Amino acid sequence: MSPRERRCIVLFDLDGTLVESALGSPSAGLLAMNEAAFRLTGAQNLGDPKEFAGRTDVQIARMLLDAGSFPFPRHNAVEELVGVYVKELERYIRERPYAALGAPRDAVSALERAGAIVGLGTGNVPRGAALKLASAQLLDVFDLALGGYGDDGDARSEVLARGVERCDPSGALPVVIVGDTPRDIEAAHAIGASCVGVPFKNNTAEVLRNAGADIVVSAVDGGMAQTVSRLLGLPSQRG
Repeated sequence: MSPRERRCIVLFDLDGTLVESALGSPSAGLLAMNEAAFRLTGAQNLGDPKEFAGRTDVQIARMLLDAGSFPFPRHNAVEELVGVYVKELERYIRERPYAALGAPRDAVSALERAGAIVGLGTGNVPRGAALKLASAQLLDVFDLALGGYGDDGDARSEVLARGVERCDPSGALPVVIVGDTPRDIEAAHAIGASCVGVPFKNNTAEVLRNAGADIVVSAVDGGMAQTVSRLLGLPSQRG
């Protein structure tokens, strides 16, 4: 499909939207982040994992350093922790792999046929996102150049805005964010985008509706193209 036929941008959150830990909690990501924090602070089990949902890796790293009373200032401490986290994630993910939620492959295929530019809008740093997607057999589904990541900005809205810019530098296309947390919804609306909520664990359909999700679906699947078209008021795409 030529660029002229592109009709919208759809950015997907990763954890809790596209993938989950195949073996349940604790996930490889949580174990790796805690290990990285321990390496730098000497303290274990810092922070509340429930507070990590919807935050970026950089935000989580800063929270853990604060909780561990890390001796700031040290200008590269956050970057150092994230770097250790990625190395630990490579190790832990072999033991605790990720699995796809719903049918992301069908969703992306349907969206692209309908004229969407599809990317990621995730709090993961790029290498972490790639590791999790590969673990869930989804790495080939996404063009990682099209998306916003946890090191693109301090706020999640900045991450999404950068992802939109990479997908459409002109800024002309409507944008839909797909995510599982109230923070996804807040960030989507902050950049003028619509948001599809996908319930996951404590973030139930009711929680997401109350947080302002424009539409709530049960899972990411082949029906996502119709959901996005309906949300944006676009006519159904033939074929």
